[in-house]
Formats: sequence, structure tokens, C-alpha cells
Amino acid sequence: MVTGRVIQGRYLLQRVVVQDSNCAVYQGFDQVLQRAVAVKVPSAEIVPAYRASVRATSQFAHPNIIGTYDLVADPDHLYLVQEFVDGDNFQTLLHAQMPLQQVVDLGVQICQALLFASSPPRKVCHGDLTPSAILRDRRGLVRVNNFALPSDMQYFTVWNRLGGTEQVLADHHLPSGQVTAGRQADDTRAVGLLLYQLLTSRATGTTPGEPPADGRMRFMRNVPAELCEVVARAVIHQHPQYISSADTLLAELRTISDALEPAPVEVAVAAGYQTEEVARGAQPFSAVPSGRLAISTPTREAVTESAATAYAPDPRTANMLPDFPPSSATPVDWAGVPQRGYAQEMEAKPQHVNVLVLLGIGIVLFALFFVIGLFLAHALLGAR
Repeated sequence: MVTGRVIQGRYLLQRVVVQDSNCAVYQGFDQVLQRAVAVKVPSAEIVPAYRASVRATSQFAHPNIIGTYDLVADPDHLYLVQEFVDGDNFQTLLHAQMPLQQVVDLGVQICQALLFASSPPRKVCHGDLTPSAILRDRRGLVRVNNFALPSDMQYFTVWNRLGGTEQVLADHHLPSGQVTAGRQADDTRAVGLLLYQLLTSRATGTTPGEPPADGRMRFMRNVPAELCEVVARAVIHQHPQYISSADTLLAELRTISDALEPAPVEVAVAAGYQTEEVARGAQPFSAVPSGRLAISTPTREAVTESAATAYAPDPRTANMLPDFPPSSATPVDWAGVPQRGYAQEMEAKPQHVNVLVLLGIGIVLFALFFVIGLFLAHALLGAR
């Protein structure tokens, strides 16, 4: 496909965005509606899968899902015209070392997209929730793509070493996108894998997004234990509190998002604590959690022996993890505290008598009566 070509007299192909063996993605321009678009050109062998995907998702309208505008077919190619997202792909987010609050928010938004797609009357599972399906625009809005396409078995097989089972994906014999409990659990686990890639500590020389060779989960030092636990529960099948649904994961992530409290960088330094990235001279996160999360989650010791082999803190940093004491105090709800008005404040204050003012008033009154008396005395003497 050559850039500069106009499809159906309308869509101008401007530049190649992504090119692989299955699909080419172009940034294009809709000359009729005068707007940027993304044009996907799948290879011939995967065209039927794209047609089925479009039929299943053509009515989707959700802020966290990339919209489909048009489907154009000619004798040689199929062109899928979609909303163009100006932002960052998942690989860019991996290298950016996102603040914890943004990582949690990314998981929240992906779960929202999954719940919308799987709810009646749509009833569509994603099935291929890999890094290539995730974009984030300049406003921080996460956009999910590639619903109801065949799963990337190579990706999920590689990551299956992290708390997986012998069966890499459930119900793989069914048509792509068809909703089953097993596929919904697979989509939820895929969210956990994406979050883990953004939160993991990486050994020198390893590639971002590469699963650990020993199958053990390792997190960066500044990640609170509660967030580590939730991600582990979404990834490790053997976890006694395994999270298998997007709505459960969404609720857990929202609780953590609400509980994350930014703390001044000076406090962390004064406590003798640095993140792994700061120690290497990189820019620190813009928001460092305080670790005081008002939630109740199982500790790592609650993991069964089989699960514990797949989930453990980084031995290089285990002794440097900060303590995260439970928050026993109830946070103050400032919105519920009655505010007293100005008049109430004045009434509640004790009234203090000013001696100097009283003395001044007495002197003025004495002088006034003295003058009046003197005037009357002169008047009476003059009359005689």
C-alpha cells in the first residue's frame, strides 16, 4: 500500500503508523468530513476475522473504546476506518515510568471498557487484550482497540509462565468475541498482566514488557503492598482470592485509587527511602503514595504455597520495602463538619470589658457635669 492513495475517493493515506505481518495501520484524512482517521489494512488471511469483529462491535460507543467509522472493500483489500487517537501506545507508557495513580487509573478505564462490551445487549469479550490494543490520548483517556479478534497466542503463552495453568486461554475453539465465563476471566487476567508490566522492577539488561524467567512477580519498591496484592490476585490462577471478573477488579482498583495519597518528596528522603528509579538518577514519580491505604486485603502470607512460588517480592529490594501500617483512624470528612457563621462565632466569644474605655467615658461625663454646674453657679450669682 502506497501513502498518498485515496480510498473510495474519500480517505487519504498519509503515513504508516504500524506495520506487521497481519495488519498495516495508516494515519489518514477524511476529505469529506475534514478529520483525521486511522485506516487499518489487514492481510488477506485475516480479513474474515476483521469482518466478524466489525459486525460484533459496530454499535459500540464508549469513551474508553476506539470507534469504528467505515468499512471499505475493494477487490484487493479491506479498509477499516476508525477514530484516530493522538497519544501514546503501551510501549511508550512502559518507558515513561508512569506515576502509580495513573497506572491504577489505566486499569480502571480498561475494566470499564470490558464491562461495557460484555454487558447486554452487546455481549462481546475482548479476547486479545495485549499491549497493541491499548492507547492513551493526550488528555489521559485510555482507548481500547481490537475487540473480538483472534487471540495473540504467542503473547499469552509467553506470559502464561506467570501464575498460569496448562490451558493458556479458555474456550479458544469458540468464535472470537463470544462471551463465556472463562473468556471474561482471561480478559481480567490480561488487565492484571498489563498492570504488572507497568509496575514491575526490571533487572539490568531486560526488555520492558518481558516476563520474568523464573515466573516470580517482582514490583518496584514504591508500589504499596495492597496494590501488589490486587495485581497478583488478578494474574495468579492459584491465588486463594483469585480475581476472575472485571467488575471485581474494577472495584478493587477504585478503592486503591481513592486511597492513594500524594506525599512530599522531602518526607520520603528524610525517611531514608528512595525509589529504584531515583537511585539510578531518573526523574522521580510525580506522585508518591503514602502507603496508608484504608482497605483490607490479604497479606502475601495468605497465598498458598503453589501460588507463593509465582509471587514474591524482589529479593534485591525486599529489605528496603517501606512499612505500610494499616490506617486505623477514620479520615475526617470535611464536607460533613458543620461550619459556624460569623454571628455564631461572636456569640460564643466571652465579652471582655475595656477599662480604659470606661475611664475615658467617666472623665468625659465628669467634665460635662462640671461645666454645667459652673454655668449654673454663674447664672445664679449673676441673678442676685
